[in-house]
Amino acid sequence: MKYLIVKLRRFGAAAGAALLAAGFACGCGDEKQVEREQAKRQAGLELLDQGDYAGAVDAFNKALQERVGIVSNLEEDLNFYKAHAQMEAGSVKDAIATYTAIIDYDSKNADAYYLRGCAYISAGQSKEAAADFKHAADNNKKNGQMYAGIYEQLVMAGLLDDAAAYLEEGLKIKGDGADACLSRGRLYYVSGDYEKAAEELNAALEKKAAAANLYLGRVYQAQGQNEEARSYYEAYLEENPNDSNVLYELGQISFKEENYEQAVSWFEEGMACKNVINKRELWAGKIACLEYMGNFEAAKQEMQAYLESYPNDGAAQREYVFLKTR
Repeated sequence: MKYLIVKLRRFGAAAGAALLAAGFACGCGDEKQVEREQAKRQAGLELLDQGDYAGAVDAFNKALQERVGIVSNLEEDLNFYKAHAQMEAGSVKDAIATYTAIIDYDSKNADAYYLRGCAYISAGQSKEAAADFKHAADNNKKNGQMYAGIYEQLVMAGLLDDAAAYLEEGLKIKGDGADACLSRGRLYYVSGDYEKAAEELNAALEKKAAAANLYLGRVYQAQGQNEEARSYYEAYLEENPNDSNVLYELGQISFKEENYEQAVSWFEEGMACKNVINKRELWAGKIACLEYMGNFEAAKQEMQAYLESYPNDGAAQREYVFLKTR
C-alpha cells in the first residue's frame, strides 16, 4: 500500500506543477479575492510540508470559498492539492469525491482520471480503477509516462492481464525524440527489462532529457548497482534539487551500505525541500539511521516528534516504547 501512495504522490505533484505552469486563468472575481485565494493556497502547501493534512484540507477549502462558483486553473490546482492531502490523511473516499469534482468540470482531464483510479486502487475498487485508467489513457494517448504509471498501479493491484495491455500500448508509441525514448525507457524499467530500459534512457539522455538520469538511477538501483545509481541520481539533482523522492533513494542506498551519517544527511536534505511529498518516509529513515548509529536518545526525541505528526502509526508507537527503554 505504501508503494501505491508514493506513486500517487509523485503523480499528484506533477499534475499540480503542470497546472501552475499553464498559469492561472482568473475568471471572474476581483484581484483581492484572487490574492486571498492564493495566500490560503500557500498556507495549505505549508501545512502539507508540516504533515498537517487535516489543516491543509481546511486551508484549501477556505481558498476555494473565496470565489464560489468560479472554476479556473487556480481552482483545479487547489482541488488537486486538496485531494492529495485527503489521501495522505487516509480519507480516500473524500479524495475520490474531490477528483470527481474536477472530472465533472473537465471530463477530459487525464490526470484527474489517473489519480482517481489510484485512489480507487487504494480503496480496493479495482473495477472503478480500471474504468478510470482507461479514460486517462484515452485522453492522453501519446503519454508513455501515463501508461507506465497505470501499468505499475495495476501490477501492484494484481491485475496482471490489464497491466500487460497498457505496457503493450505504451511501447507502441513511436519516434526517436527525447520524450519517446524516455517514455519507452520508463516502460521497460517498470516491466523489469533493464537492458532495453538502459538503452532507451541513454538515448534520451543523449538528446538532453535530464529526467532520464532519474530512471537510469532506478534501473541500476533495482539491479543492486548502487554506485552507478548514485551517480545518476546526483546528476538528476543538479537539475532538480528539490526532488525529495530522489534524496530518499540516495538515503536508502547509503543506509544499505551502512553509511548512516551520510544517509541522515540525505534524509535531512529531503525534509528541507520545498513542498516535501514524502516527509514521513524521510523522517522514518532518519530515525532508523540514528538507531543503527546507537544514538538512542536522539532517535527517541525524533520519534516523539514524529508521533506528534503521525499519531496513528502503530509500528512507530511500538518502536517508541522500545526506545524509551534504552
